[in-house]
Amino acid sequence: MKSLFYRLLQTAFMGAFLLLFSLNASAQDRRVTGKISGADGPLPGANVLLKGTATGTSTDANGDFSLSVSGANPVLVISAIGSKTQEFVVGNRSTVTLTLADDATALEEVIVTGYTTDSKRDNTGAVSTVKAKDLSAIPSGNVEQQLQGRVSGLTVITNGQPGTTSIVRVRGFGAFGGNEPLYVIDGVPTGGINFVAPDDVESTTVLKDAAAASIYGARAANGVIVITTKKGQRKARKLSISYDGLYGFTDPGKGQPILNPQEQADYTWQAIRNTATANGVTADFSNVAGGQYGKGQTPLLPDYINVGGVGGIVGNVDLAAEKAKYNTNISAGPIYQVVRADKAGTDWYKAITRNAPIFRQTLGFQGGTETSRFYVSLGMQNLQGILLNNSSTRYSFRVNTEFDVTKRLRFGQNLQLTYLSNKGITGGGGGRGVAGDENDILQA
Repeated sequence: MKSLFYRLLQTAFMGAFLLLFSLNASAQDRRVTGKISGADGPLPGANVLLKGTATGTSTDANGDFSLSVSGANPVLVISAIGSKTQEFVVGNRSTVTLTLADDATALEEVIVTGYTTDSKRDNTGAVSTVKAKDLSAIPSGNVEQQLQGRVSGLTVITNGQPGTTSIVRVRGFGAFGGNEPLYVIDGVPTGGINFVAPDDVESTTVLKDAAAASIYGARAANGVIVITTKKGQRKARKLSISYDGLYGFTDPGKGQPILNPQEQADYTWQAIRNTATANGVTADFSNVAGGQYGKGQTPLLPDYINVGGVGGIVGNVDLAAEKAKYNTNISAGPIYQVVRADKAGTDWYKAITRNAPIFRQTLGFQGGTETSRFYVSLGMQNLQGILLNNSSTRYSFRVNTEFDVTKRLRFGQNLQLTYLSNKGITGGGGGRGVAGDENDILQA
């Protein structure tokens, strides 16, 4: 009986071992080879990725590939430039043959070069196009900052202050006479694009090499940024009204931790004491900060601090009473800084910064007939800086019209009026003050 029981137990263990071995074998990697082709033959450089993993490879010059796959029913994701991405269920196959269809949408994309339009299929220059929906995803105050990170080879540097223009470079710094690119708005060359409302932009094309920008001559040495604004729709026969709004905040973040007045006095005292000890002399505190911390061995924080005429509060201070009270040899002067009653000091970064609101709204009107079209927009933008008393306000008005006189004759106009008001400092001045003059600009 025992023998029979042991035999049954041995058989059960053997069956479980074979089952685990078969499951492990089915989960092991296996090699899949294949060939990827396009409409014109073998497709080199196509990406072959095992779905759900980071395992992948590329096809060689003949369109062939080899890849290790795992799982009971692996799926390959195959993509290539100019072709539609396709998924292929491998199943139990060891070889794969697949033909990718052309992506006609990408090839027929319209780009603006010079004073005309072209298709991406027929253009051989280095051209990048950014659509309006991609620009609107960036909540910035101008079109320059919206282009940041959207175009390869295009660098946008900005200081973040409301109303300031950005430094834009196409493929680096390469000219002696300046490195600013040429801006073209609706076929008209301009010196900048800070007056253009982001909600009025239909598309942006960046021409990055001589072949694409040759129509502009020497002015295109640093690249060309071509902006096309919105137009009305022909045959619409009805008025279309749109509203674009944006509201948010800019967070200044936390500043660097600083010493409070007591900590500053303690560290100053300690530094003087250490220096005197190292030199073998008696520490003398009478000249520390003009004597305004007192003369004793313990730092004494006064109610008023002489700031030497650099800046502060003008007031009448009884110097004799201050000297008697703090035993200090503070010098006479008309400008003093009043110390907080709790002697805790002031976090000046927190005192001059804020959560700055961003607000922009644009009201647009579009329409057209068989022989005409129009677009009218009214825009307002208010950007508050994270620094107090820094802000930028912009009001814009745009009218784009187009009329067909005959089948071969067409005329129209693009009119833009912009009022810019920038308030605050732009840097420099030794860092003194947090407010500056207001700068009003009217551009058309």
